[in-house]
Amino acid sequence: MSVELRTHAAIERATAERERVEEKAAAFRQFDERVQAVSATGGASTGGVSANATVSNAVTPSGAQQSPVGTTLSVGSSSRSSTDATDTVREAFAATILPYAEVETTQNALADELSTDLAAALSPAAGGFAPGLKKQLLARVSERRRECQLLSDAIETERERLEPIAEELDAITSWVAEADETPLLQLGFEELRSRHDHLDAHRETCEELAHERQTAIRGTRNDGLTGIRQRELLDLLYEDFADDNPVLADIARLDDLLAECQRAVRRHLCARV
Repeated sequence: MSVELRTHAAIERATAERERVEEKAAAFRQFDERVQAVSATGGASTGGVSANATVSNAVTPSGAQQSPVGTTLSVGSSSRSSTDATDTVREAFAATILPYAEVETTQNALADELSTDLAAALSPAAGGFAPGLKKQLLARVSERRRECQLLSDAIETERERLEPIAEELDAITSWVAEADETPLLQLGFEELRSRHDHLDAHRETCEELAHERQTAIRGTRNDGLTGIRQRELLDLLYEDFADDNPVLADIARLDDLLAECQRAVRRHLCARV
């Protein structure tokens, strides 16, 4: 008699996902550094003219105002600088965050990973990377870094919870496999009763593990900024598993196996009376 456990696969999944989230947090850190290195323009452009541009008209010796020859060059330079800055930010995002996004295009990933407003402000047609926009972007990136760290910590907590459960389940299945090597017909009455008591103790362990697991699932991890519900975390980690909660499923299957073993032992006990 045996039961296939998925708890070890759940531990491996949690380990792999934590590594991915840590890499994503590092990518946000790199993006933050690259954005800070980008010079913000004076303001948003209107009709191709910088809102902060200053125009200085030259005066000829005769007193007549000269056409502002330098004005067009100054405004054009500001517009190009603004566009270049936005392009640099988008390129930095594509090089750092995009590989970890769940969508493929840079524009959609900006909206998904940052916000729709920031994605619109950083679009090629927006026309500017003003200081206010840079400040908002850096603030949002800082928030996303904290969120990644919170998620990473929550996944690590989940992995740490699973390891002792896996050890308990392994110990029980090993005992069952070893006990199953001796046919019940070869056991005396006292040996059968001892076998039944051991099975009962293992079922109590399963009940305790199930209760602790259900309590953990109802919990929420919070850092004062945002919270992660354990149920949502499990959905993230185990969406590809056959069972919504592979650990509870393992406990239930193992308890069913133990109950079946107990029934077999009771039948032999009754036959010996």
